[in-house]
Amino acid sequence: MTHCDKEGTCPPTDIQKSTRFLFTVGERRWAGLVLLFVSLFMGMSSYAQESGLQNTLARVASESTLEITTIGRKSGKPRTKPIWFVYDQGALYIQSGKDGKTHWYRNLQKNPQIWLKIGQLALTGKAQFVTDTAETERIHDLFRSKYSLARVAGFVGSSIGHGKVILVEQLIETAPQE
Repeated sequence: MTHCDKEGTCPPTDIQKSTRFLFTVGERRWAGLVLLFVSLFMGMSSYAQESGLQNTLARVASESTLEITTIGRKSGKPRTKPIWFVYDQGALYIQSGKDGKTHWYRNLQKNPQIWLKIGQLALTGKAQFVTDTAETERIHDLFRSKYSLARVAGFVGSSIGHGKVILVEQLIETAPQE
């Protein structure tokens, strides 16, 4: 038997006490649906942003060079240099000549944060060093296909188009810096 006060308010039963902070079955169902829709929306939003960036990169893929900015491994200051790049299947690749002994490549070995500018498109990302031999050769082929100088230089024994390969990951479009 429950003991209610004069206003009709009754103390919770043992069952009510144990489930006080849980949703009712109906509330859980609605909460689950809301969480499902929110997670789907977030996933689609992320996909839309990613595919939008991929479309933008595809439009600038025929550009000849990009400007790469790295942080100097000794000075800690930003260093910018124009270099070649290729864009393939949603991925942006750069490569360093001189067997990876260029300053910008060595800077990335110390700090993989990278800033790029292709035409009016400004990006930030992170360097991922490609070490797989087959993947490296595939990227070299892409460079030779895009840059005739790399093809010609390869015939005379030059290392142009045969450098250390970097995949630029975690690309985010940023505001161009003036």
